[in-house]
Amino acid sequence: MKTKNYLIIFLALLSILLLQDYIFAQTCQSCHTSEAALWSGSKHASSQADVASEISANWVGQTPDSVIIGSQAEDCISCHAPTADTVNGGMSEIQAMGYFFSTTNGKYTSTTQPANTSSWPNVDCNTCHQSDMTTFGVFNSVTKTYDAVKTANDLCGNCHGTLRHPDTDHRIYDAWLSSKHGHKGQDDVAGELAGSHSGQTPDQVIAGEDCIACHAPTSVTLNSGMTESQALGKFFSTSNGTFSATTSPADTVDYPNVSCIACHNPHDPDTLSYFNSATKSYQIMSSSDSLCGQCHGNLRFPNTDHLSYNINSGTGGMNVANVTSMNGVKCIDCHMYNTGVDGSNSAMFKGHTWSVFVKEPDGSVDASCIKCHPTMTADSSMALVAKWKNAFQALDSVAEAKVTNAANHLKTNQDTSYFAEAQFNMTYAESDESGGVHNHLYSIALLNDAISKADMIVTGISVKDVNHPITFNLSQNYPNPFNPSTKINFSIPRRGFVTLKVYDMLGKEIATLVNGNMNEGNYSADFSENLITKQLSSGIYIYQLKEEKFVQTRKMVLLK
Repeated sequence: MKTKNYLIIFLALLSILLLQDYIFAQTCQSCHTSEAALWSGSKHASSQADVASEISANWVGQTPDSVIIGSQAEDCISCHAPTADTVNGGMSEIQAMGYFFSTTNGKYTSTTQPANTSSWPNVDCNTCHQSDMTTFGVFNSVTKTYDAVKTANDLCGNCHGTLRHPDTDHRIYDAWLSSKHGHKGQDDVAGELAGSHSGQTPDQVIAGEDCIACHAPTSVTLNSGMTESQALGKFFSTSNGTFSATTSPADTVDYPNVSCIACHNPHDPDTLSYFNSATKSYQIMSSSDSLCGQCHGNLRFPNTDHLSYNINSGTGGMNVANVTSMNGVKCIDCHMYNTGVDGSNSAMFKGHTWSVFVKEPDGSVDASCIKCHPTMTADSSMALVAKWKNAFQALDSVAEAKVTNAANHLKTNQDTSYFAEAQFNMTYAESDESGGVHNHLYSIALLNDAISKADMIVTGISVKDVNHPITFNLSQNYPNPFNPSTKINFSIPRRGFVTLKVYDMLGKEIATLVNGNMNEGNYSADFSENLITKQLSSGIYIYQLKEEKFVQTRKMVLLK
């Protein structure tokens, strides 16, 4: 009898505690009004209808216990409303399923609807926050206790990944974990600190290159809050307060990488938001591209060298025509491809690998290219991407050699015409970091422009004046005959792709003085044997100026 009384007292106390938790969840808004307002408009605050729809479609004729513990069990309560089993003084998940969703003779039907909606807690405050509000944990609806989590990512991964239910078809966390957003970010930053910031303090690094802002913005929320500099010092080793050549990752277990809550405000996860590590607040984004462009473009940091967003827009080159090769296509159209096919990885991952190519459970590969180009296959898409990367790499190697040659030439020649543009356009093309895949046509145009302008520096092309010529004109070289050098003046009335080449009398090309986009203007080119590093024999040579709708040829004489 005494044992029975203790049991009754224990159950009563447990009921009181559970009721306190329930009441607490309902009254959070009294202090946390802004968070509660955001939450109330999110999917986390409206989960009962989704469950009812799932039950009426896929569980007709089944009992609540079949849903929770049957052979094809799908524990709806554990993620859609884990604290539901604390209602009415406490109940099991099975009882909660029967209490909150209508049945007929104890079974679900095609007309099953939400029931007792006023008591349904949704994914409430107490799902992720323990009663002290400062400790994260996921409420386990089976044990009615909190399971500890290491980071906010692991908290999300209990329902949006396989951390709790290995067979779930919600695998966003797993996809994120496989991406650069979810791993290796700390190693990349450590390498950058060791290679480029040796001898600098965390404060100096943040003032110049704010690594935290993009590589782990939510790290500033840890340890009850800290600055970006403090976060950098916590997660990367220093020697006497400065980074060194041996700097390496530290506290790797706590490092959040580009976490779920970097792009999703946990109280309003469906609104595109960017977590600003400097202000420790969320900025609502107008579009998915503007969210990506905060770190993969210059939207937050104008001087960044990560410019995929800008390259994709096809603008920003110096005196290079804008090129929009995929008009209207957003970053997420390629990098968050979702086939929508039930059971496919692309659907379960919901694009959070950010890969253009997704390997499906059956071993096949899906490619986002197919979405807009249905005649393409994954294989042909991969082949095209490889082709573009190889072409870009080959041309970039030429550009780097040419620009370096131009820089060396300017050591003894103070005419710096075009060098700033050549260097900028080459660097801009390289800053895309996709290897020439994002807006391939524009990337190639930038490199070709850099090559052309570097060549013009070495071959002595200069702008004579800023007057606007009316027509194309190729002047007679002067002096003529010449030995060893001569000048060739020419005029261009409109911006366009121009070539100026020298040939021998047999039509063999001797030198290319101009080969690229040029603005309107009057120009002067130097031609000599030194420019082509070969000995020419005395005789007649031909030089030709060519544009899309213009060709003019003249002769010159080399007399030794």
